[in-house]
Parts: sequence; structure tokens; C-alpha cells
Amino acid sequence: MTIYTSHYAGTIKGEAVSISLYPPKGFQGRHLPLFAPTPELLKWWKSSVKDASAQQEYKRQFREILDSRQQLIDLWVRKQQQSSADITLCCFEKTGDFCHRYQVGEEIVQAYLPEQWGGEIGTSQKPQLKIIPGGKAIYSPQVTSLIEKCHQSGCPVRCERLECGYYRVAVGEEDLGEWSELGLLGVLSGLRHEFYCERLLITLATAAISEVSVTQAVARKP
Repeated sequence: MTIYTSHYAGTIKGEAVSISLYPPKGFQGRHLPLFAPTPELLKWWKSSVKDASAQQEYKRQFREILDSRQQLIDLWVRKQQQSSADITLCCFEKTGDFCHRYQVGEEIVQAYLPEQWGGEIGTSQKPQLKIIPGGKAIYSPQVTSLIEKCHQSGCPVRCERLECGYYRVAVGEEDLGEWSELGLLGVLSGLRHEFYCERLLITLATAAISEVSVTQAVARKP
């Protein structure tokens, strides 16, 4: 099976599954409130200024909601592993607009069902997977191996490949900056060692800024 995301007025592949709090009137598909925001979060969002800061706060609160539903999510994941029918997780916002369905795609489908992830319907780019515990992604074998070793050693590293080719790295809520692949390999190697971990969390973000500055300076040379 393949799991996609889309909006109600967009293209649907396979069975339409609503993950909004309230499906639109006349919706004929299934309703899956497991991945819907709570009424309280939806009310908060509607009263917010909806800027970048509000989006980050929404994602933080929604992450807590998903965490509280983990046992039910595990059951859903096991059911999808046994299914062969495509589904599309739907919400109201059109493709490209801020929506919790992208977070469901990244933090649930990519994490637990990476081989079934089809991405957002209507986008021309191939979906980029984040490496998070339990998931896979299409990166170099060296990067993949080191991230898996970090997870095995108890270090919850996150690694997102950017369009520019760099990688955004984080451990928990700590942003470690953006790195080239060579720099990333050094960061991941260091994170595996307990002795360096605490110091790295403090200094890596500053080092990342220095690396980007050097790269930009080289690019400006005639």
C-alpha cells in the first residue's frame, strides 16, 4: 500500500481518510480522529496570528497530542502493515499551506511506515524523508549507518536533508545547525560518544554558523 496526504478538494488516491477534527459536510470517506487536533488546539490556532512562531507552537502542542495517543498509533501502524489498499490522509488546507497533516506524514508515516510513504499529492518534488527512530531515509550509507548507531546508543538525533544539499540536525529540542555531508559525519560520530555529547550540544550550533560563513565566502571569490 501507499499512504498519501492531500486536501479535500485535491486529488485523492485510493481511499480518502479524513484526519481533520470535523470532516466537511457530505464527505464520503472514513474519519480518523486519531490524527486530528483537539478542539482546544484548533481553537487556539484560529485565535493566533498564524505566523512562524505560532506554527512552531502548534507543532509542539500537536506533537504532545500524538505522544498521548501512542498506543493507538501503534495499533494503526500494525494494521497498515497488513493492508494492501492505498489511502490518502485528508484535511482542509490546500497543498503548501500550513497543516497538521504534514506533521502526521513526517512524524508518523515516515517514522513507522517509510516504505509506504507517498508524500503530498500535487507536489512535484519527491518526498524527502527525515531520519528519526524507527524510520528510514534515502541518504548515503555512511550517514544512514551513523544515525542508526546514534539511535541505538540512546541519542535521539534528527536529520533533515535540505534542498541545498546541506543537513539540518537536532537532538531533541536542541538545534545543532546546518551541515555539509562531511561536517554531518563528524557531528554524528561525536554524538555517539557520551564524553563529547554534552559539549557538542553547546558548541555545535556556533560551529555550524562558522562552516556556512566559510562556504559562502568561498562561493563569493571570483
